[in-house]
Amino acid sequence: MRWFHRWVLFGMVGLFGFLSGVVWMKPPREAQRKPRVQESVVAREFKLVDRDGNVRAELSIPFGDPVLFLYDRTGKPRAWLTLDREGNPRMMFVDKNDMPIWQAPAAEAKPSQ
Repeated sequence: MRWFHRWVLFGMVGLFGFLSGVVWMKPPREAQRKPRVQESVVAREFKLVDRDGNVRAELSIPFGDPVLFLYDRTGKPRAWLTLDREGNPRMMFVDKNDMPIWQAPAAEAKPSQ
């Protein structure tokens, strides 16, 4: 009967080892709830959409230089921040009729002829 006791003992130790491994390998619930945050994201374009799926902001390089567009509820671009060809920053806000409300740097005065 000694062999029987040994097999029971080995079986219990093996079962205990297996169950303790399962318990230790299970990740904590709090770690499962936290979203993973990427250190870096590489893309050519980012779009921010509202609950209805309408694009409300866009960060892209449509003309060769980076541009941040802000759109109104109808999808019209109403504000943007960009760099000109020389690398100088430009910012503009327009009304619903696409008329400039404000821009920086201020528009240069055109010489009259």
